[in-house]
Parts: sequence; C-alpha cells; structure tokens
Amino acid sequence: MEILETKEQLECHCCCSSSDVFICELDNCEYPLCSTCKEKALKIEHKCPGCRRNIILDIEEENSILEEDVDYICQNVYYDKIIHSLFTIIMCMTTIIIGTGLFFLALLMGRIVTVIFIIGPGDFWCKSMGQYFIGYFIGFGLLGFLIGFFIVCCSGGLLHECLYSYQERWSS
Repeated sequence: MEILETKEQLECHCCCSSSDVFICELDNCEYPLCSTCKEKALKIEHKCPGCRRNIILDIEEENSILEEDVDYICQNVYYDKIIHSLFTIIMCMTTIIIGTGLFFLALLMGRIVTVIFIIGPGDFWCKSMGQYFIGYFIGFGLLGFLIGFFIVCCSGGLLHECLYSYQERWSS
C-alpha cells in the first residue's frame, strides 16, 4: 500500500487516531487509516477495511515483516494442534486404563459375592469349569456385581428410610 497523502486533520476510522493517517490508494475509496491499523489490516487479509477490495502489496517493502508474522502464526497453530492431539490421546488412554481397572475390580467384587452366597462353582477362578473358565468367571462376576449392587442400593434405601422416619417422629 503506497502512501498517497498524509493529512493531520484526518482521523483513522478504525482507532480514531489522528497521527500518521493515510488515505486508501484504491480507486473510488477514500478510507482514512493510520499506519498501525494499516499494518494490522494487511497482516490479517490484505483488504481495505472500507471498500473490502484486495490491496496489491509492494513485495519488497512488506515481505520481511509479513513472513516473520506468518511463520510465527503457523508455528503456534501447529504447536497448538500437536498439544491438543497429545492431550486427547493421553486422556483417551487414561480413560481406557481406568475403565478397564474398574471393570476388573467389579468382576472381582462380584465373584466374591457369588462365592459368599454359594452361586456357581466353589473355586474363585472357576478352574473347575474346564476350558471355558474365563467365560464362567466373567459371567458369575457380573452376576455377583449386580446382586451386590442391588443389596447396597436396598440397604441404602432402608437406611435412609429408617434415619429420616426416625427424625420425623421426634421433630413432630
């Protein structure tokens, strides 16, 4: 963008500054712009903010400033994408590991419940069931977990009912 004229009485339409205000050199456009806003406009999209037409840049003058800014912006965008991707991968792996651990803990607790209530084979790992002992272990573990969950929920409901009905009797 070449400087056509500088007038001190002009005011920048972007920031309302009155120092170093230039008029757009495009035909039929007299949009006043200060040097700071001009640089920002050229860095963003190479268009005049007033008429929205493309501004032809003088490559020798503007190239060194714009290349440094573009390189810096591109590097930050790539670093942000890499960091976001790594964070997503780590969070997915953590979720899978924690979920798998909780599943196996639920199976072990469920199998303890089925052994206590004498449901299924007597040995904990179901080795007496033959070559499909893993399937029996998982099945009886899930069954025991459901039974245990039901018992805990019922116990919690009864405890809640007993405590609050006891408090209501004494408060009324």
